[in-house]
Amino acid sequence: MSEDTGTLGVRELVAGATGWVRSTWAAGESWMLDSRKASYGVAVLRIGFGLIIAVQLVANWGDRSLAWGAGRSFAQGRVEVDEFPSWLDVLFDGSAPPWTFDLQYVALIVLSVLLVLGWRSRIVIPVLFVLYLALFRTNAYIGDGGIQLLRMVLLYMLFVDTSGRWSLDARRRRAAAAAGGPSRFASWAWLATLLHNGGVVLIAFQIFVVYVASAMYKIQGGMWQHGTAIYYVFQLDEFSTWPAVTEVMGRSGVLIAILSYSAVFVQLFFPFLLLRRSTRILALVAITGMHLGIGVLMGLMYFSMTMIAIDAIFIRDVTYQAAERRLAPVLRRGWDRVRRRPRAAPPEPVAPVGPDTDLQPVGAAAGHRTEGTAGSGGAGAPERPTPETTMPAGS
Repeated sequence: MSEDTGTLGVRELVAGATGWVRSTWAAGESWMLDSRKASYGVAVLRIGFGLIIAVQLVANWGDRSLAWGAGRSFAQGRVEVDEFPSWLDVLFDGSAPPWTFDLQYVALIVLSVLLVLGWRSRIVIPVLFVLYLALFRTNAYIGDGGIQLLRMVLLYMLFVDTSGRWSLDARRRRAAAAAGGPSRFASWAWLATLLHNGGVVLIAFQIFVVYVASAMYKIQGGMWQHGTAIYYVFQLDEFSTWPAVTEVMGRSGVLIAILSYSAVFVQLFFPFLLLRRSTRILALVAITGMHLGIGVLMGLMYFSMTMIAIDAIFIRDVTYQAAERRLAPVLRRGWDRVRRRPRAAPPEPVAPVGPDTDLQPVGAAAGHRTEGTAGSGGAGAPERPTPETTMPAGS
């Protein structure tokens, strides 16, 4: 009897585990194939990356030759041990004429602007990824962790539909759908959705690894354990862009401890804080504030903007839609006011005044009598001079 009871218990346990696996698999399959997730978030990611690359390249325009062009010979030893494929050197060859390098550099800027606008993103992103990778391979001394993470996420963006929202591609697709034109890839829509959601998962996993690994590294240090690490960071000259501000902040031991401990805890528990709406809002606000502080107080703007752009995928689409509904009428009214701004009325013509002409209103000059002019008979009208009144007496 006991053996039958034990066998029955094992069967129920196996059946329960099998049912859980099937339901989990069905939920995962539905999540991956039903719709494209984070469509607004990846659009913000696309716009943010395009702006970061464009600003970076334009800001370094004056030093482009020294950093990546013919004057980069000091970095060749680092290039030889780089992990990127060597065939990328063909794209930015240091022995090529300077105008060739300038043309490629301008092409990168144009591609970054097209990425912001969302024009043919399926073509722009691969070309931009290869050229950007080749540019930074020429000089590995330039850049920080944000640039490395940007290149990694650009690789994942090859599989993501980044132009589904707020792009010229989305506008073109809506126009084609309104015209009733058949889609050439309608039968492969499930594969595009699968690749999109898979790319979003990879981006999220990458940022989770960055945050958790950073927190695990921090908690091994005594300064982070004692809550004083931020103070010593503020003392470094290379990371002190606002010495007056950091000096004031460093005087408060409580503030330094709060900043140090909150940075560790938010990064360590970031993946778990995203599971509920209330904690997700707290995590996103805290992590964004941390990156803004790093960018402003430590001068790591490219790193901070890269992290903030990636974190945008964790904001739900309904939140972006609510913001869009509120801002769209305001932006539309502003645009209509600009387009329909009334033009200034042209000035009225003024009658010419000469030595033989009298000063009189414009209407009178045009032949229209006005009140108070000669010949109108109006009260108090001045009498027009005649030859008799103007001749001298006794003539």
